[in-house]
Amino acid sequence: MPTYEYQCEECDHNFEIVKMIKDPHERVCPKCSEHSLYQVISPPTIFVKGEATTLGQLAERNTSKMGTYELGDKRGKHQEGNLKSKKEKGWIEKSGDATKSDINKMSKKQKANYIRDGKK
Repeated sequence: MPTYEYQCEECDHNFEIVKMIKDPHERVCPKCSEHSLYQVISPPTIFVKGEATTLGQLAERNTSKMGTYELGDKRGKHQEGNLKSKKEKGWIEKSGDATKSDINKMSKKQKANYIRDGKK
């Protein structure tokens, strides 16, 4: 819950109250019992733990958040051939044991099956 700071105009008493936003504002001073309170607006206190302060720390933090694809790109290890799964490989990469002369002897239907399945 947020902390609200109040100050009395009559006696300059300053105090804080922890309450919900929906709760009504305080109107009576707890010290002098006058109805002369106003809410003091002050900047919020913010503390960020573990914030990166150097370029090296920023780079390490960003690298730790990367996936394997991005890490491979960063390190230069990705190649187009490595990205294809076995299902995405072309017919040349699936080709079986047929020689060039065997392929030339095949009918169109046999060639289509050979391209699709990689078998004679």
